[in-house]
Amino acid sequence: MARRLLLGGLLTLGTAQIASAATSADPLNRPAPSVAQPQRALLNGIVRAGQRLVAVGEHGLVIWSDDNGKAWHQAAVPVDVNLTAVAFVDKNHGWAIGHQGVVLSSEDGGESWRKRLDGIQAAALTLAQAEQEAASLDEAARDEYLNAAQRLVDDGPDKPLLALMFNGPNRVSVVGAFNLALRSRDGGRTWRAFSGQVENPDGLHLYALQTQGRTRFIAGEQGLLLATSPGGGSFKRVASPCEGSYFGLLSLASDRLLLFGLQANVFRSDDGGQQWQPVTIDGAKASFNAGLQLSDGSVVLLDQGGRVYTSRDQGRSFRPVPFGWGAPLTAVAQATDGSLVITSLAGIVTLPAEKLAAPLSIAQESTP
Repeated sequence: MARRLLLGGLLTLGTAQIASAATSADPLNRPAPSVAQPQRALLNGIVRAGQRLVAVGEHGLVIWSDDNGKAWHQAAVPVDVNLTAVAFVDKNHGWAIGHQGVVLSSEDGGESWRKRLDGIQAAALTLAQAEQEAASLDEAARDEYLNAAQRLVDDGPDKPLLALMFNGPNRVSVVGAFNLALRSRDGGRTWRAFSGQVENPDGLHLYALQTQGRTRFIAGEQGLLLATSPGGGSFKRVASPCEGSYFGLLSLASDRLLLFGLQANVFRSDDGGQQWQPVTIDGAKASFNAGLQLSDGSVVLLDQGGRVYTSRDQGRSFRPVPFGWGAPLTAVAQATDGSLVITSLAGIVTLPAEKLAAPLSIAQESTP
């Protein structure tokens, strides 16, 4: 369990501009502290919720903006742990996940949050599920399965959740480090572990969870790529185009998928993930941490070097945007004015829509 954990290619360690001193209380039951300048804190995720932008980051920080990222307001959050990702079903209903197995939900557009799950509960659920499923295994497999589940309990709530996927406001699945995988079908009131339905005997980290048509995919550490049969079922290993870790998976139109991650690796599939073609991006060397398909159908990728790349041909080719931030980029959302609002290890940065219209070479990049 000493393996190094990269969150979207980044170690999310840092210190926000905390206004109130930390206490010795359990961070799972300690409210997120007030932050003087939250837009400058370490932030890991951002999403559009209707007309609003919602971002998440270190020490339970959740911030929201109703003016395309000009002014930010801090939300009420019941935990003081690093949050890794956020997603909204509609303008009101959202989910956020993070370290120590935390899952949060919001019903007011991200202004307040409720804890729905933590790592203590997740470990207990995983062990209980393993005990139910182990009876059908042979002795060696049963012991290995139960021992892995027991280690989650023994280790305590130290495993981060790294990706989430929803199907309506009440059905959500979350995955994370060391094969942690759980789902709820009742808005987070009850949870069920599905780690045993993920073909990942080495307990590799799960970084991305995505749906394409009727098939669900998981991408993760060391080239791990899994998929269900159309309509559901267990996640089985499928042919992976490389052995490097994947940090993101985008679902595009017409069975197209875009897979990206370590050392600027990008792969594209036109047949729902059965075959993959490498996408070469001139000058790109840093790991790609995040991506997004924009309202006009174009695609952007963000890297650990602080650069943004755009594609106007469904991911067949990418060119650099005239932009350089100088800090690793973690996530991106498109504001209502067409601009890109980007989270990073150094806070929020905005990329105006007009800069996306005229990509330049890397040598022509400028700092905004």
